[in-house]
Amino acid sequence: SLLEKYRSMALEYNHDLHAADKNIASSIEMVKAAQADLKPKLSGDANFQYTGNPLKLTAILPQAEAPLNFEGRNMKYGTSLTLLQPVYTGGSILENIRMAKHQQSLTIHQADLLLSSVCYQTDIQYWNTVARAELMQIATDYRNSIASLAQTIRERVDVGLVDSQDLLMAEVKLNEAEYQLLQAQSNFDTGRMALNSLIGADLKAETQVDDTIPSVILPDSLLLSDGASRPELMIAQDQIKIAESNSRLIDTKYKPQLYIGIDGSYSSPGYDFRSDLDPNYAVYAKLSIPIFEWGKRKNTRRAGKYRVNMAKENHYKTSDYIRLEIETAYYTYEQAIQKVKLTESSLQKAAQIETLAMDKYKEGNLSIVEVLNAQMYHQEARTNYIQSKLNAQIAKSSLERAIGKNR
Repeated sequence: SLLEKYRSMALEYNHDLHAADKNIASSIEMVKAAQADLKPKLSGDANFQYTGNPLKLTAILPQAEAPLNFEGRNMKYGTSLTLLQPVYTGGSILENIRMAKHQQSLTIHQADLLLSSVCYQTDIQYWNTVARAELMQIATDYRNSIASLAQTIRERVDVGLVDSQDLLMAEVKLNEAEYQLLQAQSNFDTGRMALNSLIGADLKAETQVDDTIPSVILPDSLLLSDGASRPELMIAQDQIKIAESNSRLIDTKYKPQLYIGIDGSYSSPGYDFRSDLDPNYAVYAKLSIPIFEWGKRKNTRRAGKYRVNMAKENHYKTSDYIRLEIETAYYTYEQAIQKVKLTESSLQKAAQIETLAMDKYKEGNLSIVEVLNAQMYHQEARTNYIQSKLNAQIAKSSLERAIGKNR
């Protein structure tokens, strides 16, 4: 329950995820912007022009008494509105919409990949912190055990049953145990600070963690997945679609383009050479057909196919990598569980050895060196057991991430 809580806190706090959400929102707006190209566009213009020497024309008619003079004006000015509707653009508008949707899908899967990474990082940091808490407890128990042994030796030295050299050896070990405890405390504090940084808590907050790392088993549901839901695979598929869409989009430039429009103006000079502002309009259709491009269309088509094939090869590569990662993660997890069982058995035997060694020392049948060694073996066995449980938890998190079920 604590791990789930800290996962949620990490997901809420992570700045990269916040940026990914904004990227998704941006991609949604780009889809809407691409869809707007299907609708008519209305634009307005204004112009002003002053000509120092306007055009002049003199026409002499046979029956006219005087020649006719036509003279342009120095100033031309006015405003206009244009309504333009695309009729056929070679499919470029629809392809732009599809491209925007593929980009949106890509941003969503990139966010999923980031979310999976944050969950995995939180898992690793949390279990490392729990392990360091357990190691600190081991260091405390070891220090207490050495201190108890030193007290027993001191009492035996006082009554003359053992040599004072045994006491000196025990005190040296006690100093080492104190040093190990300080180091374990430091490691735990820094680990908890790293966890606090991930979940957005105060760095020095005493964040609660589990007392021990629980033993883990392999759920059957994990064995039923082949990693098809991995964000990396979805991203590779999106990249194929984007490459295909981009290739079709470039090809639309070499297809006919048909637009119809209405242009309304209010300008001077007006029609019939009038100097006042006059309204006017024009209805038009514009057809553009590429005819000869020196093989450019064929070359761009080939380039587009190469880019699509490159994206497909990347998809195959990603698929192969995911299969390998799943098999490796599953094998590593199986091995980690076996190591937990081995270290647990060794721990039980090391505890028995320490108990027997203490009993024999009190009876005077064992040297102090052998007792200290027995305590050290017990401490190492406990440390190895915790490390194996930590490795098993990390292996489990890695397997869940590999098959895409850690989100």
